[in-house]
Amino acid sequence: MIRWLQQRLMALLWLIVVLSVTLVALRQGPTFDTSLMALLPVTEQRPEISQAVDQLSADFSGQILLVVSADDRDTARQAVTMAAQRLQTLSDIARIDWQLNDSAEASNELYSFRFSVLSESVRSRLIAGQGQQQYQAALQQLFSPLSGRALDPIGDPFALYADLQMSRQSSLQITLEQGLFRLTASDKPAYLIRLDLHPDPFSLPIQQRVLAVVGPLDQALASLGAQLFRSGLIWHAAAGAQQAKSEISTIGVGSILGITLLILLVFRRFSALGSVLLPVLVGCLMAGAVTLLSFANIHLITLAFGAGLVGVSVDYALHFMCERQVQPADLVVKKLFAGLFLGLASSVIAYAGLALAPFPGLRQMAVFSVTGLIAAWLTVLLWLPLINRNTCHRALPSAAWLNRWRKGYPRLASQPLLMGGFSIVALISLMIIGQGQPQDDIRLLQTSSAELLNEDQQVQQLLGNSSSAAFILITANSVETVLQTEERLRSQLDEMVNSSELAGYQALSKMLPSRQRQIENSELASELYRQYLPELAKVLHFSETQLEATEAALRQGLSQPLTPSVWRHLATSEGWRQLLVSDSSGAAASVIRFTGTLNPALKAQLTLLADAESGVYWVDRVANITDLLSDYRQQIIQWLLVAYGVVIALLTVRYRYDLWRIILPPLMASLITFAALILSDGGYNLFNLIALMLVLGIGLDMGIFLYEAADSDHTWLAVSLSAITSLLAFGLLTFSQTPVLYHFGIIVLPGLCLVWLIAPLMRRSQSEIKE
Repeated sequence: MIRWLQQRLMALLWLIVVLSVTLVALRQGPTFDTSLMALLPVTEQRPEISQAVDQLSADFSGQILLVVSADDRDTARQAVTMAAQRLQTLSDIARIDWQLNDSAEASNELYSFRFSVLSESVRSRLIAGQGQQQYQAALQQLFSPLSGRALDPIGDPFALYADLQMSRQSSLQITLEQGLFRLTASDKPAYLIRLDLHPDPFSLPIQQRVLAVVGPLDQALASLGAQLFRSGLIWHAAAGAQQAKSEISTIGVGSILGITLLILLVFRRFSALGSVLLPVLVGCLMAGAVTLLSFANIHLITLAFGAGLVGVSVDYALHFMCERQVQPADLVVKKLFAGLFLGLASSVIAYAGLALAPFPGLRQMAVFSVTGLIAAWLTVLLWLPLINRNTCHRALPSAAWLNRWRKGYPRLASQPLLMGGFSIVALISLMIIGQGQPQDDIRLLQTSSAELLNEDQQVQQLLGNSSSAAFILITANSVETVLQTEERLRSQLDEMVNSSELAGYQALSKMLPSRQRQIENSELASELYRQYLPELAKVLHFSETQLEATEAALRQGLSQPLTPSVWRHLATSEGWRQLLVSDSSGAAASVIRFTGTLNPALKAQLTLLADAESGVYWVDRVANITDLLSDYRQQIIQWLLVAYGVVIALLTVRYRYDLWRIILPPLMASLITFAALILSDGGYNLFNLIALMLVLGIGLDMGIFLYEAADSDHTWLAVSLSAITSLLAFGLLTFSQTPVLYHFGIIVLPGLCLVWLIAPLMRRSQSEIKE
């Protein structure tokens, strides 16, 4: 009686814990993450590099670029106007830029700085002492009715500002056409609409709002004869979220349906189905709640992977229900406790290995899985004995049938030839594995469709945008020093551009010259005026007053340098400000970004260029992440070996010389599966290795339960049912379009099949069991 009361009290306490944790998590509110960045390794680089990467990523992630194109200009202009009007419904969450008014278009913000900020062509002429050429070019523009530019003979007689305007426009692939942003690189009339999102683009409600507005635009513009092209991280995030949702339903619902049919087929009653699914439900509920409380949000890929938890957490309930067919509930717990505990410990060790990877998403999977397993295990021990206390059932026919099939298997211990065959297979597998090449490629995380990637790339090419994945970072103790360093580097970069090695680049100093460069430019402009203004004044028939006004304009202009604080507030700095990563006191940094494809030889040149300057770093984020994947792959290999060592040490204490019967099935299954993967794919990656941990954890459960139950027929039934449910859960991952999940499934599916097929070979003889 006292023991029964203790059981009820423990069950009540567990119920209180489950309800409390769940209610706290619900009060916080479930939030879901769709960002692929959550799957990337945490950077281990210098703080300046991390800050640059974060700033460039933040600028890119909130940006939506829409290009409206048509065969003729009028249709395109009508289409872009209609699109912009519809997008105004998003004005509360995004800034929408699609046109400039006349005053903004006609503004000459840099006119006051025309003597300190010179175009590269003018500066090169004046440095070479070719002031005469600038003088002749200015005369030609002043007297030519086709120059097309508003000139100021008094304030800018040598057309310095006109040259600056022309050089800056020619470096862009966007021009203003009657207030609209026309893309000059497009064969057809095409106009740009840009949206800057204020909220997080990975928020599901924000994605739904944007998609609800932009989605119907395709058909609306098509009816006008126009096309819409999109670029932006939000489209990839939304596609990934939709894919994850689909796979959650496929994997989770598929697993539940398969388990339901299997339980009803074997036990032939709905009460057994409830007892089996209850621990699964509690496990998933607690896993989601604890993960939410630990990370503030749950990644959808974590949920998709967590759906596979169904196939593992159901194992404990299946063992209880199968053994309950022939024994009272209290005795079942006593008989199974050692096996359940060791099975849980081995699985937790295997799943906890996910936390060693540098991916926040994988760490979430580890917390989700470990919490769910422990919660399901406690539910089986504390609730199922009470729920099934007064039920009694006879042995299951399927257990006897399945056991007869198992007994037809030979025993490995009594078959020397079979043992030799195992040794040969293991040796061959190890040789194949030794030839395998690691595939540490960041593209393993790519979830976007080829169509979406092509559309994104097409828009970026039309804009001539730079890639934020590879750049040069310049650091110094002031913005002035940063700009001077940039200007030294640009001379070599320009040589690469002129020789067609480099397609192009964006550098802050192109828009904001250093103070030193501005002083040099002012001196060059002063010398030009000193040598050629008298002659120009004669040609233009300047009066004495006009000549004095020209000289006064020069003096005034020379006293107005363009400072970073002034430049930052100019409209012309739009699109360039993100290149200035930091301008705090004592720490400044900027980035030089590159356009086009950077081949390995060019990357090597840029690396040498950066290494030649102190405080300058070449940053290739894709290469850095690939290196991190390589480093952590090696760490996972070490952890996998450590995990086997820890498990062997733990199990040796209990099983001693019979340890091989438990450890050999998952070990052989892992070797064969891994070798087969290398033969088919030619290599392996970090996620394949982590999946081997799952094969170890689940495979050990089989051996432990069979040994603890003395190879009873109902234990073998439970082990087989567990294997099938695990295959239903993890096997479905092989059909996933999410690379991370697919690389788990491609290992776990064949691995578990092999464990189940090899396990009967390890059984003991009747005499060994009696001993």
